[in-house]
Amino acid sequence: MLVKRRHSRPIPEGATIFERDGKRHARWRTPTGQLKTRPLNRKGDRVVEQSDCWYIRIADPETGKLREWRGYTDRQASQAKEVEIVRRIERGEAGLTDPLAHHRRRPLKQHLLDYAQHLEGKGNTPDHVDKTVSRCQRVLYEIGATVVRELSGEAVEECLADLRREGMSLSTSNGYLRALRGFCNWMARIGRIHRSPLLGVSCQTVTDADRRRRRRALTDAELSALLDAARQTPDPVAGLSGEDRSMLYLLAASTGLRASELASLTPESFELDDASPAVRCLAGYTKNGREALQPLRRDVAKALRPWLAAKLTGERVWPGTWASERHGAEMMRTDLANADVAYQDARGRYADFHSLRHTFISNLARAGVHPRNAQALARHSTIELTMNVYTHVEMRELAADLESLPSMVGGGVTKEAVGESGAGKEPSAPEAAKSEATPPALPADLASLADSWDSLPEHVRKAIATLARV
Repeated sequence: MLVKRRHSRPIPEGATIFERDGKRHARWRTPTGQLKTRPLNRKGDRVVEQSDCWYIRIADPETGKLREWRGYTDRQASQAKEVEIVRRIERGEAGLTDPLAHHRRRPLKQHLLDYAQHLEGKGNTPDHVDKTVSRCQRVLYEIGATVVRELSGEAVEECLADLRREGMSLSTSNGYLRALRGFCNWMARIGRIHRSPLLGVSCQTVTDADRRRRRRALTDAELSALLDAARQTPDPVAGLSGEDRSMLYLLAASTGLRASELASLTPESFELDDASPAVRCLAGYTKNGREALQPLRRDVAKALRPWLAAKLTGERVWPGTWASERHGAEMMRTDLANADVAYQDARGRYADFHSLRHTFISNLARAGVHPRNAQALARHSTIELTMNVYTHVEMRELAADLESLPSMVGGGVTKEAVGESGAGKEPSAPEAAKSEATPPALPADLASLADSWDSLPEHVRKAIATLARV
């Protein structure tokens, strides 16, 4: 039923008291000149007034107690709301209520706090949790979304486009989208929303031209000089001694582990006494959230063994904030200067700490490692990322590949280059070049390489073509 709330207040000063229909009333003029008449309470010392709006009062079907909802000043609008409330109650008794209605009313910031607890419970590092939450908060603030219904894929796309126009890189923009998409997928997965509003929003394609910070792989001579320079430097840099930095660079270039992953390692992370030495990184510190067991070369394991013997059990072997505060590039720049190695080359490419991961993956390609194995060692989700982003080919390597071709000077291909005729002979240079210019028949797990065949390094194409013929 519809009711109006009653309340009393003192009799206004100067009011005239009179009796009507056996009840006492007060009459007075407001400061604006309006004449008002209101009944008095039983004691006769206060005037009784009603609320301006209507209230909807319905008995709870389970408890029998009266529940009240605020209506409107218009009676018909309040009656329509009463009908809707009764309808919701009846649907609830029939099990037809919307289970997500409560979550839709909750502020997004509360959902985001729950998501942060979820990430912490999965074992993610505090740095990763803070970064993810702050990125989500910024996008939600920019689009003015406070509840779920205000969050849309179109608004997020426009927001990220504006941020890119203001100077944000494509790679960072993709990071913001991945953070918010993970948040929305989590809400959909645990039943807080029907489906993620970002299902149709995809990341931007990042090319070399779009990258703000292009990295290069170190040559063997440069890496050797870097390790020696760090070892021979007496003063600590970023809180790490010269020997510690040298071992850090060696392991990074030998495994491709990232800075945050390396900073999490303790002596117990290394398995150096086994037939197959390896280093283990816990899932909470890896980028993909999965535990990483990375094999080690035996010579690297041999170099690490005496150094690790001096480290305390359970303590980080590379302690401090050099990774969390991203001082790795600054630290390496100091050691590169001592090694007389350029931090930035003539093509504008940097040799910062993450370039050690590029060095590791590029060396796998140089060594002829099968692309699928290289992808597994790099722990990449796609083989295109391994081959096209982290594999670097230098001009001197391409020149060496050309020198391996048969000579065509002075009368054509030499006999030594072609080989003896007859059964089982190697394919001629033109045939080999032709087979490497077009993608061979690849197995299903490598079929995606056909789309980027022309962009693959020559020696990688040779290796793949040879494997495909086997």
